[in-house]
Amino acid sequence: FVRITRLGSAGMKKILISVVLSSVASLSYATQQAFLIQNSGWMEPFYQDSNSQFKPLINGVIQTVAKPDDKIVVSVFNQSNALAKSPKIIYQGAGAKPMLADLQAQQIAYKNDKAYADTDFTEAVVSTITEPFAKQSGIIWIFTNNKNSPNNDAETIARNKEFYTLIHDNPAINKVLAFPLKMPVKGQHFNASGLMVYALAYGQSAEKDLNQLVESGQIAKIFTQQPALLKPLDKEPVQMIPQGVKNSSSIRASLSQDHKVLIFDLEPKKVVPEIKLTADLKNNFYPYNIAATKVEAKLMLANGQQAPIQISQTQVNLLTKENTKLEFNLPIPADVVVSPWSWTAFKAMGKQVIVPAQVQVTLYEQQLTLSDQFKQNLQDLFPNDPLSDVFVAPSNIQSSTAIIPVQFRLQYPLWSVMVMMAGILFGILLLIFLFALLSKSKRYDVLINGIKKQSIQLKPFSTQNIYGENAKIIAVAKRGLSKPTLEILDKDIIITLR
Repeated sequence: FVRITRLGSAGMKKILISVVLSSVASLSYATQQAFLIQNSGWMEPFYQDSNSQFKPLINGVIQTVAKPDDKIVVSVFNQSNALAKSPKIIYQGAGAKPMLADLQAQQIAYKNDKAYADTDFTEAVVSTITEPFAKQSGIIWIFTNNKNSPNNDAETIARNKEFYTLIHDNPAINKVLAFPLKMPVKGQHFNASGLMVYALAYGQSAEKDLNQLVESGQIAKIFTQQPALLKPLDKEPVQMIPQGVKNSSSIRASLSQDHKVLIFDLEPKKVVPEIKLTADLKNNFYPYNIAATKVEAKLMLANGQQAPIQISQTQVNLLTKENTKLEFNLPIPADVVVSPWSWTAFKAMGKQVIVPAQVQVTLYEQQLTLSDQFKQNLQDLFPNDPLSDVFVAPSNIQSSTAIIPVQFRLQYPLWSVMVMMAGILFGILLLIFLFALLSKSKRYDVLINGIKKQSIQLKPFSTQNIYGENAKIIAVAKRGLSKPTLEILDKDIIITLR
């Protein structure tokens, strides 16, 4: 049963959850993954039906998402009672071994001799974080029928709200995905049509690991349907998919192979002041439709320079299955177009010069509503059950921002590099010539009153004294690059050089 009961007073439990979930250590460890398998009363048909794929599914998930060096813990959970503590670890170790035999041995839990056990999701999650995870970041998988107990009392409603708060409001739970699955099973007392699998990322490194599992296609090997994003609902709401550039045939817009980076290929000679880009905004918040009364965008360069981007539509309604086409007037700051005579262009040696930037798109006053198709899907999987509260988007989230990496790629010609290299080579040769010229001495005869008296050698930019009788300095010879000049100190003597 999904009945979340007290672990002491309600106030003390809230404090415990807050302390535990706000103390994610920053140390780096191998990925931790915990697999929590519900075995309380309403899960009876998943365990009793001989055709149930419940346990093979769990084994398949573990083998698919776990890497050999991951720290793995597999537990069954219900709610701690006088008979047993929950959750109960059935495997813990490095890497995932085949788990089907261990899973087949698990049965429905009892809280007394006559009644099946209830369920406390919060207890299972918090216990996993504090004990096997040791408060270090990790991914927590929960396998449940997502069904509340009958005849709920006020305490159960409060504990369910507590789990909602744990999922949506606690900052230590960085990301939450849900996978609704069709699985018709029949037990002695209960029947079920579907199953819910949750993936909770506790801490930033677990969020990165969970994103990698999704983006690499690893999760899609076992879950063929698109996962439902429950958190975060305040960042990366949209993806920008370029469709064309209206005002220039020489500018090409595209996405990188991983569909994350918006790329503009520019020709330096044909750059325009702004790019009129037509692009589709894709809703990343499946299964929620996004309505926003105000949309803003701006371009941010790596040097901190920013410029606003005009958008053809300031209000949007982004559906889960349909993209919204918009036009963006994206300015090209002068810093983007690097001169072909710049050091940056020279270092590129005729290859592309890449100028990194970002486009920031912010949706204000956003309203999130579940798509009708997803609601119907849940109703088909869990007939006659009320919509789970975890699918109600938090009302305190009023805006969301997407940061889209951008690359401006400019192809510069090789001739400018060749000219610069020729200039550098000419400069080097000139320096060599000047050095040789400056290091060469020239011999000059000194004539005093028309008679050769001595010879001197002068290097460029050097001076030498000329002596007369009694070792008296009678003149000073100075040479630049050309002929030397004389500074005659004794005016009664005629001195010449030749």
